[in-house]
Amino acid sequence: MLTYRYLLIYSLMVAVALTNCNGLAANAALPVPQTGTPTLLPAVSDTPTQTIIPTSTQTSTPAFTPTPAWILQGPGKLVCPILLYHHIAGSPTDSRYYVSPGNFEAQIKLLKMWGYQTIPLSLLVEAITNGTELPPRPVIITFDDGDVDVYTNAFPVMQQYGFTGVLYIVSNRLQADGFISTSQIQEMADAGWEVGSHSMSHADLTKSSKDSLYAEVVQSRRNLEEALGVPVKSFAYPFGLVRDAAVDYVHFARYESAVGLGYTAEQGPGNLFNLQRREIKGEYDLKTFTLFLPWTELLETSETATP
Repeated sequence: MLTYRYLLIYSLMVAVALTNCNGLAANAALPVPQTGTPTLLPAVSDTPTQTIIPTSTQTSTPAFTPTPAWILQGPGKLVCPILLYHHIAGSPTDSRYYVSPGNFEAQIKLLKMWGYQTIPLSLLVEAITNGTELPPRPVIITFDDGDVDVYTNAFPVMQQYGFTGVLYIVSNRLQADGFISTSQIQEMADAGWEVGSHSMSHADLTKSSKDSLYAEVVQSRRNLEEALGVPVKSFAYPFGLVRDAAVDYVHFARYESAVGLGYTAEQGPGNLFNLQRREIKGEYDLKTFTLFLPWTELLETSETATP
């Protein structure tokens, strides 16, 4: 009995000893406070730090309409409207030959808006005979007779829209009152315009004798080139009237081409010496004007009224 009691007491003593040892081990694992000057850590802000990214300065890009790329056309038939004007001025008698400056500018503006680009007649001839690059919508704008209002009223508008034209001059009207002077023609030629002959005296070549045809077709070219100092490579038949004898003299004078009147914008080797022109008359409004164009876009109703 005593032995059992001693064993029980001994067991209790061992358990207490083990408990004390575990406690000391636990206490040894705790960090020991250090004395001395504490190390200061930077304060942590509750507000997140914002990274400032510089804002790029945006420069507005101006609107730019690229010029359509020129494409190879010809040799052979191709489409190129040739427009014919006479006076660009108000008509005192409602003559078909007078297109008002307002109407003319509206027509030129429309051509520009619809992507037409003027070309020299010589470039059209090159395309027909050999093939060359032309704009997608080429147009040739011609003026017969050489009236001074073409210089005062048409020339500035054409320059404003970046267009050039072809002047057909009556040889014996150089320096005459009411017609473009030599210096004015030279100014227009310097700006890219071409000059052609419109005969010596604007005679009806279908009724002219051989001697008269020589003067009207051959001598007129010589006189113009001598007076103006510019090449004269094309001929315009007065009144658009053509006969074989006149065409023969055009060949004899070594013109590269000739223009008459017609009903189409199609040009080619078969009519190189009677290229088709469409006369623009004074009574045409803008809607009627579009009937002479092979390439058209939507025309606003407000634009069809005569200015």
